[in-house]
Amino acid sequence: MRSMRSMDGRSWRRGGYAGDAGYTMTELVITLTLIGIVAGFAAPRIDYQRYRADAGARVVRGVLQQAQRLAVLRQYDVIVSFDVANDRVRVIEDANNNRSQDGAERGSWKPLAEGARFARPAAAGIGGTMVDAEVTGADVRQVGGYSSITFHRDGAASTDLEVYITAGSSVESNLRGIAVTQSTGRADAYRYNPTNPAGSKWLGSVL
Repeated sequence: MRSMRSMDGRSWRRGGYAGDAGYTMTELVITLTLIGIVAGFAAPRIDYQRYRADAGARVVRGVLQQAQRLAVLRQYDVIVSFDVANDRVRVIEDANNNRSQDGAERGSWKPLAEGARFARPAAAGIGGTMVDAEVTGADVRQVGGYSSITFHRDGAASTDLEVYITAGSSVESNLRGIAVTQSTGRADAYRYNPTNPAGSKWLGSVL
């Protein structure tokens, strides 16, 4: 491309002066360094534990909902057990409805999200009374040594159930709860809000 001379003697090409090359490498390095410093100040303020607690609650609620649908679809009992010590949930397809896992019956484990764990709340639970376990209900039974709930072919559950999950070092600041209604088998999620000025500290959540 032919160059043209401007009045000040510099060579002109389409798009600007021939000597112009945008930002220099030094300017780009300085800009990226400043962005990194600002991001470093902002990152510690992000509450990652909150998202981990939400993710853990989503896992538990999702497993319960899937177990209920499976019981209705297959027309036999489906058992959900909670391994509190190892922060995971088990699903057993109890095809012969004998409340245990026989050799041919399928079972699978689902871990909680990274950083989430089962936790016993120090405050009153979703139902308004103090609870003494991470998994509690009127008729929670032990299956294979784990606290368990069973979903029946009509979608109902074997018991009302409350399951509590948290993340981080503080239990209450990131406490989540899942409540199952026995008659319908519905699983609802809750967040604990100790600063709620009126009514229950447990607020319904979509997660």
